[in-house]
Amino acid sequence: MYRQLSTLSVSSLLKTYSLPIDDKHINSKFIPKYRLSLIDHETPVEKLRLSSLSSVNIYIKRDDQLDSYSCGNKLRKLEFLFADILSRPECHHIITAGSLHSNHCKAVSVLAARFQRQAHVLLRTDRDNEDENILQGNVLLNYLLGTKLYLIPKKANIQRDIEPRMKQLEEELGGKDKCYLIPIGGSDIVGIFGYFDCFIREIIPLIDKLNLGHLVVPVSSGGTMEGLSLANYFTGNRLRIHAFAVSDNQNYFKTHFNTILSQLELENLIQLVDNDSLVDICDSYVGLGYGRMTNEQIDFLHNIISETGILFDPVYSGKCLWGLCEELRNKHTDRFPNDGKSILFLHTGGLLGLMNPDYNKQWLLSSNNHPNNHIRNWMTL
Repeated sequence: MYRQLSTLSVSSLLKTYSLPIDDKHINSKFIPKYRLSLIDHETPVEKLRLSSLSSVNIYIKRDDQLDSYSCGNKLRKLEFLFADILSRPECHHIITAGSLHSNHCKAVSVLAARFQRQAHVLLRTDRDNEDENILQGNVLLNYLLGTKLYLIPKKANIQRDIEPRMKQLEEELGGKDKCYLIPIGGSDIVGIFGYFDCFIREIIPLIDKLNLGHLVVPVSSGGTMEGLSLANYFTGNRLRIHAFAVSDNQNYFKTHFNTILSQLELENLIQLVDNDSLVDICDSYVGLGYGRMTNEQIDFLHNIISETGILFDPVYSGKCLWGLCEELRNKHTDRFPNDGKSILFLHTGGLLGLMNPDYNKQWLLSSNNHPNNHIRNWMTL
């Protein structure tokens, strides 16, 4: 839930931040000075009842209910990133990037408009500005929020293409003093404190209450996984964290995590990432790639939504849940031993991803769930 600027000033929203645990683990120079008060409630946790896995205790933490704009987990990271932005009065431009219908870019656009900053987002796509269908979904929301949109090739590489273009735009807009660059997904050494803090305040109290042994989360840009894993490690490593990749592979995410650790001067933990002790990264269920579903995943997503009444997006939570269910049905895996421990699944939101018009053809791929099987033509009265 967002609080209106008309009733609360920026200064009252910026709160001095301190780690909710002993800060001896992380050098104080890396701990954010401020947190922006955007979230005014803990997200609920409920039992996830699946008929095909009735013998397994699965709970779901509903971070899809963080706000009315369906920004989901992006909001936790942006509490710290925007606090850093608003602490710099001269900073007017915010530059970030993502896929065409990126929820992260939409979340940045929402907050930039709310706090009177100008957002600039680089969107990866095969379309161009002449496409009459370009203004749909999150792209339309970005446009309505006054964001400057820059269409870049869908295959643009982050290091080789996107980051240099963000730097170029920064120079064109007046340099570092006037601009703030947010990486894809907000996954940097500031953004990771969103889920570092969430783990300590909201997840640790659930461990004994729900007999938790496992925490499952989708991973794409890495920041959510990294914040949770570090907080878990520094508080006793009581949970086994499983990150299900929705794009890229295990090596990519290990490299990103190790880079974050180096930037935080925590090189002593790099070996724990490399040998899977800090987090279990599973890349077996990426399927066709980011934002693309197989027929099996399409059928699963349709069935799971109709069975539970909970909306799961096809990019993050839906694909992650599919991977979890596949693992639990596979008796040969040792990822989830039959130890009586419950599983906590983090629903990271992204619900407007379901409204992405590019998914229309994908929903039609599966004959089992073809709309013609569910929609009756009754146009003749």
